[in-house]
Amino acid sequence: MIEKLRKDGLRGFPRPYDPIASSIEHEASSSGATSGAGLTAQRERVEQKRGELEEMRVNRDLRQLRDQERQEKAERRAAAAAEQQAQAEERAQAQRQTQQLRLEEARQAEAREQAAREAEAGHRRRQWEACWVDYALKLLPSSVPHDLELEVHQAVAELLPKLDAYQPEQLTQRLIQAAIDKALQPWHRRMEIEKFIEQARKQLPVHVRSWSSIPNEWDARAMRAATDAIAQLGDEAPLAEIRAAAVEAGNKVRAEYEAWKAGEDHRQACEQMAQWVCDGDEVREAVRQALEKLPVGVTRAKMENARDAALAPFRAATKAATDADRYLQRVSEYIEVVGNEETGEWDLGDWFKRYPLAEKLKAKLRPVLIQELLEETMDVDEAHEFIEEWLDRELEWED
Repeated sequence: MIEKLRKDGLRGFPRPYDPIASSIEHEASSSGATSGAGLTAQRERVEQKRGELEEMRVNRDLRQLRDQERQEKAERRAAAAAEQQAQAEERAQAQRQTQQLRLEEARQAEAREQAAREAEAGHRRRQWEACWVDYALKLLPSSVPHDLELEVHQAVAELLPKLDAYQPEQLTQRLIQAAIDKALQPWHRRMEIEKFIEQARKQLPVHVRSWSSIPNEWDARAMRAATDAIAQLGDEAPLAEIRAAAVEAGNKVRAEYEAWKAGEDHRQACEQMAQWVCDGDEVREAVRQALEKLPVGVTRAKMENARDAALAPFRAATKAATDADRYLQRVSEYIEVVGNEETGEWDLGDWFKRYPLAEKLKAKLRPVLIQELLEETMDVDEAHEFIEEWLDRELEWED
């Protein structure tokens, strides 16, 4: 465009104000006397100046056009660059959004896969733990109460989450067995204590123990004593101390039994010896009381001596009564002698009077004679003499 302007020139532009030409024309008109050659030269100079000015204006306009063109190009380039940048930003934004969508889809897919893997791993883990719990319950002895299965299940269930499913199986078995042993430890302790209590019966003599599963009186006493002794030790006492306490309790009950047995044997021996006494219930009871005063374990000889000592007064009284009854026959004889005088008169009456009199005197004399015989031994003559003297006193009193 600039080249075209240079080539064709500027046409159609109004002629600008030319101060040089105006001054020349003014000078020419004012002087009025100018030659044609001078005017021509002036005009040439004017034209030359005008051309120079025109060229200057053209150059200025060209510069302005170039500046405007450069500015427009710069603006176009800036607009194009801005548009390109905007398009690039839109493409980048779209690309970022697409990338974000892809990343989000990838993350969701990864999350789904991870959830599926975790679910599968959780399922396998639950199956693994369930198999080991079943294995642990199968290890329990048949004698374990069913309520302990819950404790074992809980102990193993608490252990398994702490274990690695990929660790060696033998290690898992050992740890599970340790958990089972820990869960069953109170039960094993109770079983051991029950054995110790049962062993307390074995401290008794063999013939005292019950041969059936039902304990007898002494078995029960030994077991109760062992239970009480163990209860005093507390829950944390060692098993060895518990066993010693149970044995000691059993030995104490054994000593009680032996003391009771000795007393029972002594009582039975005394009762048997008392039963052999045939002197009557009163004498038998006296012998029984005398034997009961003897200490347990006394010898047979001492028991016989005590029996004889208890029997002596009764037997002496029996002998005295027997002798007195035999000696009292002298009463009837003496009455006959006293009543038969030389005159032939019966001072004591006839037989029907003498007989009741003799019986009356016998009854009255008998306890006196028995007491005398208990205090002093008398032969027949001495007894008859005592009887006659007594009768003489009595007959005199009756007279």
